[in-house]
Amino acid sequence: MSKSTHEVRARSAREAYEALGNSPSERAVLQVQCDSAHHIGAVYATDAGLVFHSVLHSKAHGRKDYEDIGHHGTQLGQDWFDLLEPGDDPAISDDLPAGCECGPYTLSRQQLLDQIGQGLKRVIVN
Repeated sequence: MSKSTHEVRARSAREAYEALGNSPSERAVLQVQCDSAHHIGAVYATDAGLVFHSVLHSKAHGRKDYEDIGHHGTQLGQDWFDLLEPGDDPAISDDLPAGCECGPYTLSRQQLLDQIGQGLKRVIVN
């Protein structure tokens, strides 16, 4: 069984992110937050290029009937990694899934690249 393009890109991005060691935030080039100041995702400079990471939460935060594991846990979500730059493959979507405690988001790969090019370090999305 062959792996999808995203699986290959995600594996490469995850390995590059993990190679940053215990302090990946030192290599963060862009932080993305919602307007409630929750972490949505981040882009890191790695040896493999720019890597995007987000946690896709399975449940929104704040409902009394939902389990609350704290703001930094990932038990309610799945780590999502991708190489930010699409390369020469036209099949690579501009859409990047992301999430925060408020719920799911879709970020634009090109917009993140533009924001990094503008020298922004943190962006807030609605």
